[in-house]
Amino acid sequence: MPRVKLSEQYLTEREEICNKLIEIVGTEFVLCELDNNLEKQTAIIALKNDIQKYFAVSSITAFKPSVNDVKREYLNIVRGILRQQGYTFLGTNFVSKENDQKTIKYHIFKK
Repeated sequence: MPRVKLSEQYLTEREEICNKLIEIVGTEFVLCELDNNLEKQTAIIALKNDIQKYFAVSSITAFKPSVNDVKREYLNIVRGILRQQGYTFLGTNFVSKENDQKTIKYHIFKK
């Protein structure tokens, strides 16, 4: 009897986690704002245990035990998980009006 893939076995749980991630970051977010918001970063990283139950995480750098130094673990988790569920990330260059800082503005949408 073949093993059932996680993507087929846990459809609702996977979509719930995606909804939680989108609830945290929104469908549009600016990278420098996420970098400065420790509450959002902590909320994303707190989902790691649930994510490991329902997703194949071997391709996501934040979950690899051999890699200890991931620059933006929270962004790596959001991008990896949402892409697995069929979401598309579109990043555009953005200049913050507050301090003329160059950053990226991400747009998330479902295919």
